Amino acid sequence: MSSKKNKRNSNKKKSFFKWVLTIFFVLFIAGFVIYKINPGSAENVINEVSQLKEKILLENDNSSASLKDSSDSEKNESAFQKEEFISEEEENSPLYFGNPSGAVKEKSNSENYLIEKAGFTLSYNRVNLIPNWVSWHLSYSDLGEAERGDDFRADSELPDEWYKVLKSDYQYTKYNFDRGHVCPSADRTKTQEGNSETFLMTNMIPQSPDLNRQIWKDFESFERSLALEGNELYIIAGPYGKGGTTSTGTWDYIEILEKKKNPLSKNQKILVPSHCWKIVLVLSEGDKDLSRVTEDTEVISVFMPNSMGMHKTGSWENYLTSVDYIEEKTGCDFFQYLPDEIENSIEKKVYSK
Repeated sequence: MSSKKNKRNSNKKKSFFKWVLTIFFVLFIAGFVIYKINPGSAENVINEVSQLKEKILLENDNSSASLKDSSDSEKNESAFQKEEFISEEEENSPLYFGNPSGAVKEKSNSENYLIEKAGFTLSYNRVNLIPNWVSWHLSYSDLGEAERGDDFRADSELPDEWYKVLKSDYQYTKYNFDRGHVCPSADRTKTQEGNSETFLMTNMIPQSPDLNRQIWKDFESFERSLALEGNELYIIAGPYGKGGTTSTGTWDYIEILEKKKNPLSKNQKILVPSHCWKIVLVLSEGDKDLSRVTEDTEVISVFMPNSMGMHKTGSWENYLTSVDYIEEKTGCDFFQYLPDEIENSIEKKVYSK
């Protein structure tokens, strides 16, 4: 629609200038003839032609300004109407509010590699062998009776020349870190296939058991309770920093044992984050989610240490923070598609029950 309008406007301008040139040509010939017959009256003709020229050009400027205003109005109207035509699938997609790190599915972008699954989307870091973030949508319709799959496995979607982390690479006896889900298994219980997908190793980060099995798990349960109450949630979570603790010590990395049958395993190590963060935007079930977010919309953000003793520190509410704080730490830009005023408002607030 827009390209057609631009073409029509261009054709109008071309016709206008052809018309102006024709008039000037006729007037020039007339002036020349008059000059030959009566040189004195030629000056009057020239003055009249100049005045006519200025008048025509002024009208053209006004016409161009009108066309520009019309074009700007159409552009704004188009941007407003875009919300009206977003499909339900796009609306509930993990990246509906934006791609926080600008991840793309290109091998050259190996530290910010986009992977889109049926139930979640993530940015994968080939160097650290963990995701930078994982994003998903959660509502009542995602919850059901599917059993926990426990089928931890390598992600075959990664490029062939990249090392693919295995379940055994976490070496629990030595390092004592859980294979911590970012998108939880319990958030995908509608189908067995959906649940199984959460056990891909690209959805895992090394988490201290005291974090993963206690406060982090409690926060996940709280999120699902909101979904069961008739809300829909846009969630994004990930790791930060380096160095976590378990009962066997403080570790920056899990060093992967070299495998004779897999030369790609040489000198590989999994980054252990110092903290884990999560951001949850909460809306009542509905449509046109982008337009329903206001300055009063609830956003819950947490930033938790990946360390021993977390179960003794009380509730996840002790680790509430703002989106702004997590953006500052990670360098990500969340909720890019919201109007600036609303984005700034919800990102600076700290949630309270």
